[in-house]
Amino acid sequence: MKTFQAWLEKYLVPFSNKLGQNKVLQSISSGMIMTLPVTIGASVFSIFASFPIKSVANWFAIVGITPSMASIVNGTMNILAMFIAFTIAYSYAQKCEANGTVGGLFSLASFFILMPQTLPGKKPINAFQITYLGSQGIIVAILLSIFIGVLYVKLYRNKKLTIKLPDSVPSMVSSSIEPLIIGIIIFTIVFIIRAIFDYSSFGNVFDFINKLITAPLLHVGGSPITLILIMVLSNVLFTFGIHPAAIQSVIIPIVISMMVSSTPAYQAGKTIPFLSNLVVFAFSNNDAAGATLSLVLIALIFGKSKRYKEFFKVSALPNIFNINEPIIFGMPIVLNPLMFIPFILSSFVSSGVALLAVKIGFITNYNPSLGMGMPWTMPKLIADAMIMGWQGAVVWLINFALMFVIYLPFFRVADKQALEEENSKND
Repeated sequence: MKTFQAWLEKYLVPFSNKLGQNKVLQSISSGMIMTLPVTIGASVFSIFASFPIKSVANWFAIVGITPSMASIVNGTMNILAMFIAFTIAYSYAQKCEANGTVGGLFSLASFFILMPQTLPGKKPINAFQITYLGSQGIIVAILLSIFIGVLYVKLYRNKKLTIKLPDSVPSMVSSSIEPLIIGIIIFTIVFIIRAIFDYSSFGNVFDFINKLITAPLLHVGGSPITLILIMVLSNVLFTFGIHPAAIQSVIIPIVISMMVSSTPAYQAGKTIPFLSNLVVFAFSNNDAAGATLSLVLIALIFGKSKRYKEFFKVSALPNIFNINEPIIFGMPIVLNPLMFIPFILSSFVSSGVALLAVKIGFITNYNPSLGMGMPWTMPKLIADAMIMGWQGAVVWLINFALMFVIYLPFFRVADKQALEEENSKND
């Protein structure tokens, strides 16, 4: 373990540091971190809005507070792409010594300009669709905010495009008028992009990006190996800020059809026809994406830097209930070369162990009805035990231990870096 950790420090850390000096990557990382107060605060209400204990969830519904709790989630985590569209461009402009607020506003406005602005139906309604504001819009928000941020900075540095007013004009007024020409240029370019997609078969840039990602998976079968590869791919994309929902929305209908087809066999006490597929899918993420609950325990036990010790204390509870966006965007894992390897390995390891458990006859049953009805916020250890019996709990614990070992050297290196930074600031 020490030898491997030394190898990481010698080879991977310099690469990670060099990559981290890139202003674009820095802006994406810092922009994601800026959303942390929103994601952590909302994650608590997300648990209650989809409470894993049915009787409690029913009581919330009877009292009438479920819609209010869901509105907190809708107004924060489910419109995360909108926040990202502002924060990344803001961060990039700030790093380039331009006006971050103006850069962020140009990016946010462009995000809404490119978005479909009507709801289809017999009588179309003028409205923005919340689906594009959340997970389906994150990749567009990242790409667009960098594009607008870079464009704004280049135009900002051209003094001929900046309107200068006399010193007698209040600074608030002059700062608002200065980027007028820049705004016209940016919005003209965004208008052209939107017009191109309006005339295309895709309809809008959001659907184009999502189809570009999911199209190769549309004709994929549901074999266990295919499911493993798809979930590994979704984790790869997540390290670049692309939410797994873009891929999982394609395979979930396949998995649900397997559950429905397996229900009669389960009720009759016969062999489940898609047992390997369903078990592999159940363990494709041992808890939340990337099996980050193991990382949480490592940080709480071995963390020495104040940054990580305090951060993982507040991130632990949401992660138990399969909500780990605070860790993904707050540690961050997104665009973090040091955490890339264990995060990618997680689905491969946990799914591989699950497939082996089926092949050797350790897991022999799966309750598809529970699998379909289990709330997504149910802690995975409990859910797996309920769906697959005590064997499911054992496999979960094995995977948890394996991911603990895999994450440990990578976290120690990251924690050592953070501790050195803290000590240098104190000196």
